[in-house]
Amino acid sequence: MSNNRQEVRPWSPEEEALLLALHDEGMTATELGERLGRSRHAVYGRLQRFRKQRGRVSRTNGRAFAQWSG
Repeated sequence: MSNNRQEVRPWSPEEEALLLALHDEGMTATELGERLGRSRHAVYGRLQRFRKQRGRVSRTNGRAFAQWSG
């Protein structure tokens, strides 16, 4: 069975921070993907994950997730 997807590469905290900063500046998912070397779909999926996490806190330490702390 063949899989045509590119190898999955985990997001680093630095990439996530850059993603959020550039998104806040108004870049589109396509532009972000080009800038970060990711597909538009990977960028969109990561942004969706952040939106779902907004307002949630860690079960282990009770603090807000780093992506959303001010």
